[in-house]
Amino acid sequence: MAFRFSFDHFDWIAPIYDLIIPSSNIDQLIHYGKFPCDGKVLDLGGGTGRITRELLHIQPNIILVDSSLGMLRVANQNLRVNLTLCLAEKLPFRSNSFERVILIDTLHHVIDASIALRECLRVLKRDGLLIIQEPDIEQWGGKLIALLEKILLMRSHLLRIREVHNILTPFAREIVVERGNQQYWIICRK
Repeated sequence: MAFRFSFDHFDWIAPIYDLIIPSSNIDQLIHYGKFPCDGKVLDLGGGTGRITRELLHIQPNIILVDSSLGMLRVANQNLRVNLTLCLAEKLPFRSNSFERVILIDTLHHVIDASIALRECLRVLKRDGLLIIQEPDIEQWGGKLIALLEKILLMRSHLLRIREVHNILTPFAREIVVERGNQQYWIICRK
């Protein structure tokens, strides 16, 4: 019989996460996501709520989703929004429910990026925006993050822009890619 040790890094670092992770790129998110918008917003992989906390200043009706109970416990102490514990690959929401779905520094942490992105597009309304921000593995900063997360035994897997673009293309009406500061943004209109 094989023994498999399961350790969730995010449960462990949740209490100090906001202290060790740099501040968000909220201005870029607002610009690319065309916030504020009418309707509901899904912050997928929102962790402690650092993005939601800033976005709430201009955008009501945000639902924060994460697979780490520890992260959601921290978010619950600081925010008054709906919190949902689930995997990105199995979102418990009806199809066509959200005007915006945001994945900020999240995609490389999901178990299966292709399934997670299809789920994002399933819950996104027609003409809604999926906004993704990820470290760019093709630049030194992304390579450094990938190395550090491997050393920490995290299950992360950084995707190249082309890989994400290819997953989204069959479902998208429009895809815009912005690159810089060791990261990339992909804005996908359904």
